[in-house]
Amino acid sequence: MTFTINKETCTNCGLCATDCPAKTIRKEKDAHRIIPEGCIECSHCGMVCPVNAVRVDGEVLPPYPADTGSLEPEELHDHLILSKRSVRNYSNTPLNRDDLKAIIRAGETTATATNSQYCDVLLFEGDEVPAFAADLARILLKVVKIGLNPAGRLLLKAAGLGRYAKKETITGFHQLLSLTLEGKADPLFHGAPAVAVLTYPARQGKRFGRTDCAIAGENMMLSAHARGIGSCMIGFAEAALFSRKSRARIGVPGDRKIGLIFTLGYSDRKYYRYPVRKNWSLRA
Repeated sequence: MTFTINKETCTNCGLCATDCPAKTIRKEKDAHRIIPEGCIECSHCGMVCPVNAVRVDGEVLPPYPADTGSLEPEELHDHLILSKRSVRNYSNTPLNRDDLKAIIRAGETTATATNSQYCDVLLFEGDEVPAFAADLARILLKVVKIGLNPAGRLLLKAAGLGRYAKKETITGFHQLLSLTLEGKADPLFHGAPAVAVLTYPARQGKRFGRTDCAIAGENMMLSAHARGIGSCMIGFAEAALFSRKSRARIGVPGDRKIGLIFTLGYSDRKYYRYPVRKNWSLRA
């Protein structure tokens, strides 16, 4: 993208230069000018310009919608954030295509560190989901097998995975993974009709790529929740895809890593009350 300032429209007020995080805007005699080198294409200059003088590839930025009333903080917290559940029981109803596009758009438009926009998504739907689950089950069975003996469980505890080191837990998970290969269980994706895999480039995104994916994924899941669609982060799926070879098997390019994996689908449960959470310690 190329950002420029229309000299005929610009009033030289300087708001764009003041708000530019990269400091690549200079004041000239009749108008301000954007220096292409160093521009991170964040759009801040155009967003604060009161006369709409900034152009992106020759086009003006889309305007905010007319103010129809702001969302109350309590409404945002209680009806969107606090009521969002990690759904682990899904109906087999396919997702509405327009809703799905809007959810992906929520991720695309999420702010990223230095406006890198490195995140991307792989979407699995329909029959692709159980096939994906089976691939992961084959990998995880090799790992879980270690925990079937006492020495292996000690290793899990030493690695800080004590909550997963109980014999009953490991045995049960092993059985469910085996049934996954037969298409008789789905302990990973819980019967969800869709699974989103967010990725980032291993080289350029090594500092903030994972964080960018996490923020984008949370926005996507909140967008889904607002549309009556449930979601759940799947840590076991991400852990299974630790190697480049395993990631390549599901279509992740060799130069990219996984930042977040989560399910999407209509919940097969109805929730009636808010959850209880621990309070954070506040320091003055």
